[in-house]
Amino acid sequence: MNKGHGDSRGRVSGMQATGSGERVCLACKSTRLSRYNPESLCSSCQSAARDSVGIAATWVWDSRPMREALARADMPAVVALMRAAAGLSQRGLGELVGWSQGAVSLLERGRRDTLYDIRKLLEFADMVGMPRTALAPLILGRPNAILEEDGIPHLVGGIMDRRDFHGMAAGLLLSALMPHIRIPDRVGATDVRYLQAALDHIATRDQSTGGGAVLDQALRQFARARRMLDEADYTEAVGQDLLVVTANLGTLCGWVAYDSGNQPLARSLYTEVQPLANSSGSAEVQADVWLLMSMQAAGQARATGQRGYAREALRLANLASTVARNETSPKLHALIALRQAKAYASLGDSSAFRNAILRARREIDRGSDPTDPAWCDFVSAGEVDGQEATSYMLLGDHDRAVSLRQLSLNDSSLSPRNRICAQAQFARALFEAGDQTEAVKIGYEVLPAFMKGGMTSARPLNWLTGVRKAAEQSGDMDFCQMFDAARRSVAA
Repeated sequence: MNKGHGDSRGRVSGMQATGSGERVCLACKSTRLSRYNPESLCSSCQSAARDSVGIAATWVWDSRPMREALARADMPAVVALMRAAAGLSQRGLGELVGWSQGAVSLLERGRRDTLYDIRKLLEFADMVGMPRTALAPLILGRPNAILEEDGIPHLVGGIMDRRDFHGMAAGLLLSALMPHIRIPDRVGATDVRYLQAALDHIATRDQSTGGGAVLDQALRQFARARRMLDEADYTEAVGQDLLVVTANLGTLCGWVAYDSGNQPLARSLYTEVQPLANSSGSAEVQADVWLLMSMQAAGQARATGQRGYAREALRLANLASTVARNETSPKLHALIALRQAKAYASLGDSSAFRNAILRARREIDRGSDPTDPAWCDFVSAGEVDGQEATSYMLLGDHDRAVSLRQLSLNDSSLSPRNRICAQAQFARALFEAGDQTEAVKIGYEVLPAFMKGGMTSARPLNWLTGVRKAAEQSGDMDFCQMFDAARRSVAA
């Protein structure tokens, strides 16, 4: 079987074929493609192209097959993998980068050498939003090759450390990113769909490994979308869709900054995106921003003990309720009620808290609905249990908090990141209820996700801070060492 012989200049040929003329997958070079499969990849490689688990992704469509293709200078496979990851047809990719469908087809079949020209390659990378440093496997010939300076702090001058980055206002950060991002003169529907695909992919990965793994990628996509919105030409219909996806990307950036522990940047991003959300005409987009800001304010209320943050959390949740009053989504209204419940609990209003929890449960009992926003997928009966547990902790009823938090772990719909969060909150509930031994035991179940699973959410570790102190007091230095190593991995 032909394994992809290079030509005299070291290039890897395109679409492989067996001696009988059957097509072979461009990526793995071994799986025969069915005549009913019009694509250039087998189903396994198509799935792998969308999977960045196990690697430190340097851009939104990074994957192991992509790195392997780059390392062997197999540009036909690179294009096919990028299309598969983004869900683009050959025509769609052509529209994105200014090629014809025929040109994409010829490139994937190895009959056009366009991307072996360094100028064309860099132009292609810019048009699909691929950072130049993501080409490290191609340059160095190793799939795992990376360039350490491929990060947002280095993009904005090369002299900024993480502390500067964490304190940087969103507007300043985006302004610094803008000159590094190339956009088309005219934005079409394909460009908007590409941004939406990137948003969906980043959101999915966030649910898997936490916000720290995707913050740089999310900021790049938001900066790209914002520059398109501000500088490109587009029709009225495309402009409206672009406005919505830009607002959603900005909101996602705020969330992943929050999840990764960068509270100042999260707050700044939410403030930056508010005018976009308000002008989008979408109640869902506006409610999303208000609810995330309410969540952050409630967290600040607990961390600082200041009632002003709790009042702010309630005002923001009420704003979401007002803007979404005509929406029919049960999950959206359940989430609004949960944010109100936590704010009431932070203020010590147990009666209003219980009423809000009852509203949330009634909404969940209505079941799922086609109008439920994708960002409300996590809202379930188990989520209500968990949020009720957190609120009871605020009210000082620790036994009930432990019972409800343990019950929330039975939710089979929990994403990997959210399950780690729920376990960490269970450990905290046990700690605050006085059961330090069991709290440390549950904490031991959480920490391997950071050491072996690549978890980058800072929230579980924040919730385990008290448990770590208990472990230190009891002389359990193994727990302390694991916790400290996890903290370093998230801060890196």
